[in-house]
Amino acid sequence: MGKDLKGKELGVGICQRKDGLYTARFISKKTGKSVQRYFPKLQECRKWYADAKFEDEHGGINASGNMIVTAWFNYWIENIKGNSIRSNTIRNYKERFEHNIKKCIGNMILSEVKPMHCQNVLNQMKDDYMSSTIYQTRITLYCMFSDAVENDVLYKNPVTKGIKHNIGKEPKKVRALTIDKQKKFLGVAEKSSNYNQFAFILQTGLRTGELIGLKCSDVDWEKLSYTYKDDFRSC
Repeated sequence: MGKDLKGKELGVGICQRKDGLYTARFISKKTGKSVQRYFPKLQECRKWYADAKFEDEHGGINASGNMIVTAWFNYWIENIKGNSIRSNTIRNYKERFEHNIKKCIGNMILSEVKPMHCQNVLNQMKDDYMSSTIYQTRITLYCMFSDAVENDVLYKNPVTKGIKHNIGKEPKKVRALTIDKQKKFLGVAEKSSNYNQFAFILQTGLRTGELIGLKCSDVDWEKLSYTYKDDFRSC
């Protein structure tokens, strides 16, 4: 996993040199030799890396006549999206593809996928999934096909504006805990190993994913009051 000069991870095959240039490198499956290029901008570097690897593995960026949807998704998630988005988003894309998209259109020729096929993916979910999950599946479909268009693998995106996603089960009504109920809950959870997490979420309103992503380095120790400093002593 390559990094920039500040230590930020850039993805497999990409890193930043001391002179500020970004470099992308991979081993060609055709020749077994190293292929490497340098770029002043990170986005240019990532685009070249994705295009060059695709061409090396599939015989050219336009030679996708027999490529099936699953093959494109695997390449897309590893070489195009894998270097530029958060791991949680990658996980969501993979889950939606494996659970919902693959069984419907995974074996179809990429260029033969039409809007009706994309709508059918979502229709198959309506009895078992919430509309929010169906919407996430639509996002996955749109993004994977959009990047195929951008890389000249497809002529146009089959996920059109007419594709409906609000067809799932009604979401459960969200109920907010009153102050008294929060106190009762914390009283019961006081001996739980997750007590601090429960209390922190109730005090800040953070979502679970946001809480998990927090690090001690995110705390501004200078501004943190001495009242709470002892609570973070373990950091």
